[in-house]
Amino acid sequence: MRVKSAPRRKGMPTMPPLNGAALIVGNNPVADAVESRCRMAGAAVHRIAAELTLSDLDAELDRIWASEATPHLFLTTPHDAAACWSTLDTASWERRHSDALAIPYRVCQRWMQRTIDDDRMSEASLVTTLKLGGSFGFDAMSESVQTSEQIQGRSAESGGLAGLTKAMLIEAWMRGYRDTPMLVVDQVHGASPDELVDGVFRELAVPSYDEEVAVAGEQRFATEACYRPLDVAANANPITRGGTWIVAGGGRGITAMTAMTLAERHGLKLHLLGMAPVPEIDPSMREHAQRDRADLRRVVMARIQKEGGNPVKTWRQLEKAIEIDLTLQACRERGIQATYHSVNVSDFQAVENVVQKIRSMDGSIHGVIQGAGSGQDARFDRKRPDKVAQCFSAKVDGTIALAAATKNDPLEFFVGYGSISGRFGANGHTDYSAANDMLAKLIGRLRQQRPETRCLTFHWHAWGDVGMATKPEAKLALDMIGMEFMPAEEGLQHFLNEIEHGGDEAEVLITDRRYVRKFFPAESSRAGNSLPGPSPMIDPAERLIATSQDSFAVTLDPDRDLFLKHHLVNGRPTLPFVMAIEMLAEAARFGTDQKVVRCRNVSATMPLKFMGDDSLAVELLRDLSERTRWSLVSDLRRRDGRLVRAQRPHFSAMIELGDDSVPVIAVGDTEVAETAVRYADETAPIYHGPSLQCLRSIGFANVNAGSSSDGLGKHPSAIGTIVAPSPAHLAGESRPLMGWVLSPATMDAVLYAAGMLAYHVADRPSLPVSFDSIEIGRLPDPGEPLKVHVQWEGESTTVSDGGMMSAVLVGQNQELILRISGYQIGWLR
Repeated sequence: MRVKSAPRRKGMPTMPPLNGAALIVGNNPVADAVESRCRMAGAAVHRIAAELTLSDLDAELDRIWASEATPHLFLTTPHDAAACWSTLDTASWERRHSDALAIPYRVCQRWMQRTIDDDRMSEASLVTTLKLGGSFGFDAMSESVQTSEQIQGRSAESGGLAGLTKAMLIEAWMRGYRDTPMLVVDQVHGASPDELVDGVFRELAVPSYDEEVAVAGEQRFATEACYRPLDVAANANPITRGGTWIVAGGGRGITAMTAMTLAERHGLKLHLLGMAPVPEIDPSMREHAQRDRADLRRVVMARIQKEGGNPVKTWRQLEKAIEIDLTLQACRERGIQATYHSVNVSDFQAVENVVQKIRSMDGSIHGVIQGAGSGQDARFDRKRPDKVAQCFSAKVDGTIALAAATKNDPLEFFVGYGSISGRFGANGHTDYSAANDMLAKLIGRLRQQRPETRCLTFHWHAWGDVGMATKPEAKLALDMIGMEFMPAEEGLQHFLNEIEHGGDEAEVLITDRRYVRKFFPAESSRAGNSLPGPSPMIDPAERLIATSQDSFAVTLDPDRDLFLKHHLVNGRPTLPFVMAIEMLAEAARFGTDQKVVRCRNVSATMPLKFMGDDSLAVELLRDLSERTRWSLVSDLRRRDGRLVRAQRPHFSAMIELGDDSVPVIAVGDTEVAETAVRYADETAPIYHGPSLQCLRSIGFANVNAGSSSDGLGKHPSAIGTIVAPSPAHLAGESRPLMGWVLSPATMDAVLYAAGMLAYHVADRPSLPVSFDSIEIGRLPDPGEPLKVHVQWEGESTTVSDGGMMSAVLVGQNQELILRISGYQIGWLR
């Protein structure tokens, strides 16, 4: 994990509109600066210091909300004076525990649901300000060259609020609130509170898909995941053979599996810590569990139910005991010395006592694996306070307890087991995400305190064969979002490689390419428009042999390509016109260092529909007599494969190349009231799925004016707001994220706005037929709100049954995105 420079575009707004009062949590100079900025903008401000009991907090929130809503929430508690505790000692954390996590969590829980209930999410915002030096703690590996002032000035509790905010963002997204800013903003080292807050308001003014940013005024950095495989042929890390390791949560699951393998390779003595009592399982039950766990479950639950007990609770407790017993049995069979200790890792004194007992048995501690955890999926507003506290205690309190209890031991490793839900956030996991991200920052702080110890956190992908993600409720939720689970053997090898050859990173992200693409899409706009880059739709290997310089083949798959799955005409996957234009433009640009600046005489001869789920190869052909013209064609075949017509034409365009200058344009001063756009469902004649639903709101003017051409009346027009998507939303899992000529989903939203205007004019659905000209400016930034202006020009003079329109799309800094003229539509029967 790293941060990279990610400057804003010139001309972007610096102050967002505030749509109501602000609620600020924290008592520090940053909170003061936020209040000052909000009041300058004319917004009322309410302050909450963290030093409250939960009941007092609820009463204070009720009092505030009785007078007015607070759609804007700012969490600043990591900047409180008490937040920057210098060492991982239990006394400091006991004083800070509630203010650091419980109070902000409760504020967020109630604020989000209240804002949803008030129907204010579309105009709301949440900002969490961190104090991690502008690096999010990723640079903990280089603290030896940094000053103690920098280290002591950081707040490890920043991680808890960062994880919480990221999970809230995903939950809001899943509940349909896709444009509500929920920002995690780190303070660049040396930046003043005013500079941090200036950067915060610039972020609110310019929405983006950057999940976490570090700012200082105009300085801006974003996080990124860097692929860095380990050199397993390099010298191995020194691991004391026969050393004593403590493994919290090591009685079962992923933690037990990894600890046993490491112990077997290095002759380690394991001391496994867990909440469950020391297991007492008779040999027959152990054999039954090994032979058929499901059958044992049925037998036990039937017996308990017959006896009048609680079969679910009883089995859950018994299953833990069985799994711990099987772990100890496996250790014996593999020649591993292992002892299980029943202890609550969040009980500081109990952990101190058990560690002292371990020393008396096996000497000093050489390694710690903190794999303890507790989590329960639930929607944010339904999270129970006792379950939230239990989740925080296992991860956060347990880490601090283990660090404090081993502060005088010659530790070689202190390893934390986090989760991608902490790194990225996860739906239904607000507490678990907060706990895991704070775990990472705590271990990063320990790395600063103990440079001789390799301290690192694994952000684990969901394991497929073992662990919490295999619980039925968790597995169902992950299956629903299409997550591919990591095989246990693969995860185990990642662990061994890192312990034996790595450990030089504070945080290690183990996940797949698909998941990284979701959260770190390569914003092609940042790379500049002049670079030819890869071609998302064109694979050079598919260039046709016979006319290799003037043709390409592209395979379209309605089961894989989202632009087909999410674009149905009369129920059938149909290639969107915008995707055809994208492919033609990529073909024309291929192999050059120029940018596509304009498409002329763009026409649709025949729609390209798919009868089923079978893929189809299309060809992109250059006209040999008119070199700027390209066509998209396909072979028409019968069901038995026999050719009916070769190279049947579907789309064509003249593609002009040029430099990458982007004009700034005036779009007029027409103002209309915009209302939210509700896309039609799959039963509509034309269906746009989630990947294409980018038009957020639209308003109409002069829709009853007709198409007067005598100059006395104004033409009907529409003004709308489009939010540019991430390239990953349309590219799917395999196509490159960079190299797009258009933002096809964004242009499709322009055409959707035009279709809505046409419907208002003629009360009929329509489809695109042709364009005289499409001028291409810059690519929009993912998350950027764009303004589209569409004008009805009248009945078409070339299409017997249709109309003519024009449109312009501009970015937040008024730079041109697209300008369309001579757009002809045909009415859909």
